[in-house]
Amino acid sequence: MYYWQRCIECNTKLLPDQFYYTCPKCSSLLLVERDEEFIDKTIGIGKKARDFFDNIRFGEKRDEYPNGSGVFMWLPHILPGFPKEMVVSLREGFTDLFEIPDWLKKKIGLANLYIKMEGQLPSESFKDRGMSIAVSEALRLQKYYPELQIRYVACASTGDTSASAAVYSAYVKDRLRCIVFLPHQQVSQGQLFQAVAHGAIVLSIKHKKGFDGCMQLIQEYCKSHPEIVLLNSKNAFRIAGQESIALEIMQDLRWKAPDWIAVPCGNGGNLTALLISLLRAKNRGLIDKLPGIIIAQTKTANTLVRWSKSNFTAYKPGTFTETVATAMNIQNPVSFPRIEKMYKKFKMHFFDVSEDAIQNTRALFMSAGANICPQSAVVLDAVLQARRKGIIKEKDTVVSISTASGIKFTKQTFANKPIAIDGSIAAIEDAIISKSQKRQSQVF
Repeated sequence: MYYWQRCIECNTKLLPDQFYYTCPKCSSLLLVERDEEFIDKTIGIGKKARDFFDNIRFGEKRDEYPNGSGVFMWLPHILPGFPKEMVVSLREGFTDLFEIPDWLKKKIGLANLYIKMEGQLPSESFKDRGMSIAVSEALRLQKYYPELQIRYVACASTGDTSASAAVYSAYVKDRLRCIVFLPHQQVSQGQLFQAVAHGAIVLSIKHKKGFDGCMQLIQEYCKSHPEIVLLNSKNAFRIAGQESIALEIMQDLRWKAPDWIAVPCGNGGNLTALLISLLRAKNRGLIDKLPGIIIAQTKTANTLVRWSKSNFTAYKPGTFTETVATAMNIQNPVSFPRIEKMYKKFKMHFFDVSEDAIQNTRALFMSAGANICPQSAVVLDAVLQARRKGIIKEKDTVVSISTASGIKFTKQTFANKPIAIDGSIAAIEDAIISKSQKRQSQVF
């Protein structure tokens, strides 16, 4: 294999012969590192590398396992040498790049806004990209290093991570069981249903810090149980799998990097993966420029926004406060130290979004046919803020990452409601005429 992990602080190199989610020397976070020279020799650089991956996605090689996955087709770039027989793929990836309709383009003043619809993945969230890699790596360790006695995977979650972990663990439940810590009554019913229905051991934990408290507890628990592999984004292989989002966006756009990519930030894993992936794609000649990055948080959990306003000098986690965007309600993003190492290499803008704005923006884009969750509305609202400030220009190409399906989050009330009528043609005619007379631009 031509990959390993490296500590972001003390630079310790860790070979993939056991599970590490922090550095055994200094307890800092890790990242997956690859033999880039080997990859250059294998797939090439520039046009040769682009052709290499286009031939996989659009050619006959698509039928070869696991190339039918929008994650594992990138294996020679993400994890060179990973044994294909240990891959667990549910054909994740290849999600739509949704182009907003013309009427909405005119309304918001953006001619080229696309939404990457990650809610189309198997568990209906972007987490599947990283989870497929993390679970595959756990199974590789289990098979090749039986002395580790790995039998479980586990995660703390605001909902989507637990759903994804439960789905992939269910597929290999003859080899792995899944344990989930959830903040009590802070996860949507749809997300909770997924974790329970797919057979995870689900613990609903009452903790004043919500998810952050669950994250602290599961780390403590896993330290005393080496038979468990932690699947949260502290696991660097989760980050490696999520790198495929950026790669797929670039390929969707025929290798022309957009002017901006917008991403919501909860625990910071998606943002970390995006930055790493773009840097590696630029270095390999897959793209010729780095996009600008729009980072979005809620006003109730805006630790990175406040950090940016301090000129990147004061990092101070907030206090748990409820929000409609429950899946990103995290005050102390685990991946912050990774983000801190890379942010200066990009043109970045940070925005936070109020509760009312989340709901209004979600209603607007749902009315345009985009099946988005509240977290996706947070990042789309940040895009609209950046447009109003003139940061994003009207003709800029913008890709906003939608992290999950809107079907998971049904508590929001929309103005558009079913119309109760008598069962007659006359009543039907009256109701449709009345509804049709409302202004076409009304937000439902």
